[in-house]
Amino acid sequence: MKINLSMPKTRSWAFAGIVALVLGVLVLIDAGSVTPSSGLSAACRVEVTADTLNVRSRPDPGAPSTIVLRRGDLHGAETTVQNGYRQMTGGGWALDDFLRPLPGSKCAAQ
Repeated sequence: MKINLSMPKTRSWAFAGIVALVLGVLVLIDAGSVTPSSGLSAACRVEVTADTLNVRSRPDPGAPSTIVLRRGDLHGAETTVQNGYRQMTGGGWALDDFLRPLPGSKCAAQ
């Protein structure tokens, strides 16, 4: 039995290289994109500094918790702060002491 091995034509390798390059660029672009569900397109963007941080339905420690954020989570926020709670993009309130504005964010009350 004879096996015939042939090398792919140079055009195939060039095409594969171009496809890989385009996909690599798209991955890099996508890695820097923001997700609207976390509100990261907001002018104020914050990072959670607590191990866990409850987002509450009202700016009140007795209000029900709607979600729990974790240390390092990035989230969109508003400039509104009441009773020490910052309003989060998409609703809810989180203790402002445990939110660090990201560089370039506009989180100061206007």
